[in-house]
Amino acid sequence: MKRLGLVAALLVGLAAPAQAGKPIQQTRVQVVAEEYDFALSRRTVYTGPAVIQLANFGEDPHDLRLHRIGGTKTFALGEVGPGDSSDLRTTLSTGRYVLWCSISDHRARGMEAQLVVKKKPKKKHRS
Repeated sequence: MKRLGLVAALLVGLAAPAQAGKPIQQTRVQVVAEEYDFALSRRTVYTGPAVIQLANFGEDPHDLRLHRIGGTKTFALGEVGPGDSSDLRTTLSTGRYVLWCSISDHRARGMEAQLVVKKKPKKKHRS
């Protein structure tokens, strides 16, 4: 019985620091895909951790590519079927990003959007 109490106390102690700190703020952007269009829930976000959700409201499968203009890396979210969604978790740096569907000729037919990522404004301290 003592051992069970000790294990419980250790678990509570381990959980406390995570709860005591501030939760990590994540930017969330939903990209709605339909034939042949991308609609973003917001076009400007702040730097840092982000969840970009591709929600397919169309009749065809779609995917998502994300590339910062001037950057070297392209993020990819695999094919999402009609009525499904999938999340891309990443960290966004300052800049302008291009998002597109890479399936067949979807990009050429209009499945492209831009996302602007800005630095978070500094909080002003009151005296």
